[in-house]
Amino acid sequence: MRKQKGFALLTVLLVVALVTMVMSELLYNQHVQIKRSAYMIHQAHSMSVAYGFEGWVKKGLAADLRSNKVDHLKEQWAQKLVPIDFEGGLVSGEMVDLQSRLNLNNVLEADENKRKFWQKVIERHLAIALKSDQVVRDFSGFADILTDWVDENDEPGDYGAESSTYLLKQPAYRAANQPLVMVSELQNLETMDKLAEWELDTLKTQVTALPKVTAINVNTVNKQVLLALTEWMTEEIVQQWLVQREVEPVTKVEDFINFLIDQTGFDKAEIENDLPEGVLSVTSDYFQLQAQIDYGEIRQLVYSIFHRQSEQKVVLVQRWLGYA
Repeated sequence: MRKQKGFALLTVLLVVALVTMVMSELLYNQHVQIKRSAYMIHQAHSMSVAYGFEGWVKKGLAADLRSNKVDHLKEQWAQKLVPIDFEGGLVSGEMVDLQSRLNLNNVLEADENKRKFWQKVIERHLAIALKSDQVVRDFSGFADILTDWVDENDEPGDYGAESSTYLLKQPAYRAANQPLVMVSELQNLETMDKLAEWELDTLKTQVTALPKVTAINVNTVNKQVLLALTEWMTEEIVQQWLVQREVEPVTKVEDFINFLIDQTGFDKAEIENDLPEGVLSVTSDYFQLQAQIDYGEIRQLVYSIFHRQSEQKVVLVQRWLGYA
């Protein structure tokens, strides 16, 4: 009888343990499902706010063009949006003029003189932006590599690389033979696969990949791109321009050319020879919204590129999401 009572007790303990394990698993799964549902609901709400934010930006960009044909950093769109409360959340963001950056797809310029200009600017800019005491990189010839990657044919340039080069890699792939869509594609190009994370992050803030050839807006251009425009551009000239445009942005490109004449002593013909007509502007067509929406357990980051085509039409070109 004593042996039978001990066995019964063990059986009861085993049953209790099994029930406890099953109940714990059920409770855990229920908790996970609740958290997942809350997460998805919060994400849906945050995206709805993001879509509304984009619609507001479109209207603002169109209204800005109707009121002013010149774009500069003192305009309303260039100011950071202070965090705004909405029911259950917070939204903030800022706009970036993408024509303040160097468009890598400018190597597709049809005019040969301008195409060579952009190729030289891109190589100079990489040398300036990625200059480091630890690593010395030579970007001469990179313009040919980039041009081969984005042009439609499979004929390599003098220093270029086409599909015949990339098919030998592991894993093998082909040249895109179409314009870059994102700056991160640079890692696929010959000699660029060894870019460090900090180098790629640096380029993402200074270059862009727009669907067509674009001019540089002298009222918003960043320092490194401005330095790369010509071989004779100096830190002193650039710094002076950054100060001057802060006080009084120019309303036409000729004003910037006159500024360079005063600073360098070159005549107008010399400067215009190094800066072909059409590569500079005082207006912009492409802008990027960098938005952050905090709602419940979600912190949603939204990056949207807009093309302002006219006073009535602003279209969304690209959107990608991130989470902080």
